Amino acid sequence: MTDHCRVMISGRTLSGAPLADVRDTVGLAFQLQDGQLDRMLCGKPVAVSRSATPDVAEKLVARLRALDLEAYVESPPAVSGTPVKPTTPVVAPEPRESKPLVAPVETPRAAAPQPNELFALARPTVAAPDVLPQVPALQGADAEVLCPKCGEAQPKRTLCRKCGLDMPRYAAAQEALEREAREQRAAEVAARTQSSARGRRPADEATAGVLGVGFSGRLGRLDYFTSSLVSTLLWLAFVLLAVKTGKAAFAGFGMFLSAIYGVRCIALRLHDTGRNGWLSLILFVPVLGGLMALALLFIGGDHDDNEYGPVPADGGGRRALVALAAVLALGTLSYRNIAGDPENAARFLAAMSAGEDGTAHADDTGGAGALSQASYASSNRVDIYVITGCTDCDDMREWLDGNGLRYTVYAVDKDQSAAERLHSIVAGNGDARIQLPVLEVNGKVLPGNPDVDAVHRQLRQE
Repeated sequence: MTDHCRVMISGRTLSGAPLADVRDTVGLAFQLQDGQLDRMLCGKPVAVSRSATPDVAEKLVARLRALDLEAYVESPPAVSGTPVKPTTPVVAPEPRESKPLVAPVETPRAAAPQPNELFALARPTVAAPDVLPQVPALQGADAEVLCPKCGEAQPKRTLCRKCGLDMPRYAAAQEALEREAREQRAAEVAARTQSSARGRRPADEATAGVLGVGFSGRLGRLDYFTSSLVSTLLWLAFVLLAVKTGKAAFAGFGMFLSAIYGVRCIALRLHDTGRNGWLSLILFVPVLGGLMALALLFIGGDHDDNEYGPVPADGGGRRALVALAAVLALGTLSYRNIAGDPENAARFLAAMSAGEDGTAHADDTGGAGALSQASYASSNRVDIYVITGCTDCDDMREWLDGNGLRYTVYAVDKDQSAAERLHSIVAGNGDARIQLPVLEVNGKVLPGNPDVDAVHRQLRQE
């Protein structure tokens, strides 16, 4: 007859560490559920196996100790009474049906579950010949559930025995709430993704661009910076054209186009910030207009579509670099052409002063009617230095013709000797700034577009 013994754990660890430190390791080694782990690691002696052969019991104890659990083998209690040898032969009675005093030892069957025994420990992680055979885990009425509301552990049932909660319905309602929350989060993510996708609109969608004449749409900060460079480039191109041709009207026309283009770009930038485009007219207010144009470089736009259009497209860095390079190249070219040639310098000054003295000169010519009554002597000597396209030069010549004065014209843009003579006259007069027309009346130099009254005072009358 083979003796069977029990394998026990004391409820402590060999190292003295808390049982919670070895909980995960033990559960993984024996594939235990939470309820079974709670019963096994409750801190009290627990029977792991009630009927195991000594060899199997020793191996199970070694396995438990390897997991830092204090385990030991407990021998079964001895049978009470001492057998007495008979001294005389005894005739055995007739065999009859009766229960033997000591039941034969048989292979134990699965016993009813008890609160201090863990049957699932016999289920190994990996099948091996030196491990106890598998025993099915607790099922049916012995399975435990936790109330999702109060946390009460109890046999599997519908209503919680502590708070009376309908646990299946409560779990279903919680699952529905979590599913609704997940769907809401997914919808928010999709909305943000769609909003970002609007910033990358297809190429065929109508949007406001850096180059254009329309005042509808929106312009981002980077494209606004590019447009300011384009405006400067436009003005420089017409100034250079005015210097090359000698016609100051080109400079005025370029300034006009640059102003109109600047108003458009500021209006589109205001649209991007959600403001009315008519505020762009503030550009023509001294100081305030410049401050507004500068501030729009740093004010962010609306992140979503507004009443003026969709979100401007991302990017534009390459356009800004190209425009900056073009401005630098044209500016360098203009400087070399103007600084290296006195004639071009004079034309440039005339182009820059186009319209500067327009009002004053209009007043002068308006007063020419009073001076026209004077009669000038024919012995007056008048030399006038002009340049092609200079409106002030044309007005002065018209006044001289109207008063019957004879004069000599020196076109500094066509006659190099005249240009050199002009520079010598201006330098000798102590005036470094050249503004045409320059007159020399009876040996008196009148530089810087003199008014008709100054010319009248130098003329001899009959």
